[in-house]
Amino acid sequence: MVWLANANGSDRRALVRAAQPVLSPNGRMVAATKFGGPGGLGLFTACGDLMSQFFSSHDTVTGIAWSPDSTQLAAVVAQNANQAPFDERLDVIQVASGRVTTVATGFLGGWGGPTFSPSSRQLAFANVPRVGRSPNIWTVTVGERPVQLTRRGTNQYPVWGPRGLLYQHATRDGKTYLDRFTGGRSSTVMKLQAWPVAVSKDGTRLAAESAACGVVWPVSVNLATRTVVHRFPPSFAPYGISPDGRSLLISGARPAADCGGPRSIIATVPFSGGSPKLIAEGTDPSWADSRAAGIQP
Repeated sequence: MVWLANANGSDRRALVRAAQPVLSPNGRMVAATKFGGPGGLGLFTACGDLMSQFFSSHDTVTGIAWSPDSTQLAAVVAQNANQAPFDERLDVIQVASGRVTTVATGFLGGWGGPTFSPSSRQLAFANVPRVGRSPNIWTVTVGERPVQLTRRGTNQYPVWGPRGLLYQHATRDGKTYLDRFTGGRSSTVMKLQAWPVAVSKDGTRLAAESAACGVVWPVSVNLATRTVVHRFPPSFAPYGISPDGRSLLISGARPAADCGGPRSIIATVPFSGGSPKLIAEGTDPSWADSRAAGIQP
């Protein structure tokens, strides 16, 4: 169930029964999957009216990403993700016209979601175009051919911020780094055992996610000083960062015995660590002002 609420959480109203809701940056539209209709992806107004629906209810739709100007919506669409992973499509929807353009095909769903540039003109994504290749970062403008940006090692989880395109770079010996592509070339920002999720509006603070032995946890990173500020408790995952970079949006379950508890909560936590502020019970949150991408299910 998707709810609308005012700032203090009162006057809540059910919008639609759906899964994976993603609010547009202008706050006027909601994209959601599994909403009970014949389409695999529905666009709703903030008043709960269904504007349009796309794809088939039998399709698997993941990696939903709004452009910053809310005029475009990108999603990874798979007809049979388990048996034909290299047949996935990256589709871009023009919201005003409803036109759908396939901008890339391949194995797109396992390396982080698509991410729009701040200008909304380009889309970056990680892809394995065919068997035997490693994931790499690509960029595309609708109507043009995709361009491969990276070529060595494993490159995934792209997040576009105001200071360039951030992504995780892994070498063959297992070391992982945070790299940035800007000005036509890549450079290493820092060694980091985590992948980028969302960057603050000024590009100086990063919400990242790390994992080991099947457990994930949020990490806050100061990009100006190139240091890890805080590692948050396990069994939670980061889903965004506030525009000013002071808070992280997280979701997960408090540990019970050796695994996560049965009840998932959504909370915000200070960037430098501290007590979480409970928002609601639930999963898969998103912040309208966040450029969150690469979220793990």
